[in-house]
Amino acid sequence: MKSAYRIWETGWNMAMLPGLLFVCLSSPAVSQAPTGPEILDRCERVFAEIEDYTADLMATINMERVRMPAMKATLYFKQPDRVHIKSESFAMLPREGFAMPVAALAARYDATFQEKEIVDGQELFRLLLTAKESSTRVQSITVWVDPSNYTIVQTTSSPYRGRIVTVKFRHTLHEGRFWLPERVTAIFTSTAPDTSANGSDLFALKPQLEEFRRPPRNGSIEITYAHYEVNSGLSDEVFRREQE
Repeated sequence: MKSAYRIWETGWNMAMLPGLLFVCLSSPAVSQAPTGPEILDRCERVFAEIEDYTADLMATINMERVRMPAMKATLYFKQPDRVHIKSESFAMLPREGFAMPVAALAARYDATFQEKEIVDGQELFRLLLTAKESSTRVQSITVWVDPSNYTIVQTTSSPYRGRIVTVKFRHTLHEGRFWLPERVTAIFTSTAPDTSANGSDLFALKPQLEEFRRPPRNGSIEITYAHYEVNSGLSDEVFRREQE
């Protein structure tokens, strides 16, 4: 009887397997990634409480045709995408590289989730951002997001033909509540011969620096951030010169 019972019990379990497999396969996976718009929305919520901030910057430059000592600057940022750099020198990064305006990205781009990807030993969400308007200067941006805190840790774009800019972000938790950049590294690579004669609007160069008028082809810039002041109520006057 015992052996017959075991046979019946085993048969019952085997009969249940197809149903169990159907339930498991038809149920949503616990680790399933959210959609592109959902990921970008979560990134935006991370910065929702940050109205503005200032920070001291130190930039180290290693570029073709450029030999300069480390530069100091002060960064002013105000939601959704207002950026002002106060410096006696010049900024070779796109202004978006200093402060990642997530709200502006969400407004200007459609986000598509591509895949989970291991980068430097960490699993990240990779998104493709596609411009909503044909007049947007940068038509597509690839973005990597840290799912543990929904900060953007890397972007890659081609601001103009033959140039690729990869920007890597390392964030720190400021005052126990604000995720803010601690270090940003921009890597410039060229995929085509340098035929440009004039600088791009991505590069705000001093007029007297004639040798730097062409955009740099290869190299990197590393920027460290310190002495944050968050939600100090920055006046719009601070950013007026950026609009002129």
